[in-house]
Amino acid sequence: MAEITFLDVNVFMYSAGAPHPYKAPCVRILSDVETGVLAAAVNTEIFQELLYRYSHIKLANKGIQLCRDVLKYPVIVLPVIEADIRLAIDLFESHYPKGLKPRDAIHAATMKNNGMTRIISADTDFDHLDFVTRIDPLTYQSPSIL
Repeated sequence: MAEITFLDVNVFMYSAGAPHPYKAPCVRILSDVETGVLAAAVNTEIFQELLYRYSHIKLANKGIQLCRDVLKYPVIVLPVIEADIRLAIDLFESHYPKGLKPRDAIHAATMKNNGMTRIISADTDFDHLDFVTRIDPLTYQSPSIL
């Protein structure tokens, strides 16, 4: 069975956004997910982030549609449970001085508690976690090459 890779919210946002150096790589990543080349997971917090961000910039309908689009991909959607929150608090406490963001602490905790080690993300704050291997979308290669 292929290793499951966590997809950070920015993969979806860049793929759906305006022209940007990350757009094409993120579209390619999601194409690999869609075709089953890349086994991927998200957690429920990803949807909260999308809805919050797009409603905050007065594009709530785009956020709603993007959430629906994410659910069309063959991704595992993990719940965020109490054990994840407890670990996220500990991770945030020990890593926020290095730049770890609260939501990224929740993603990392969900990953750890579900046995995942790889995340595709543009966020470098994951680089400070010894149990996470971050793959920048700009350096992503299809799993057959990884």
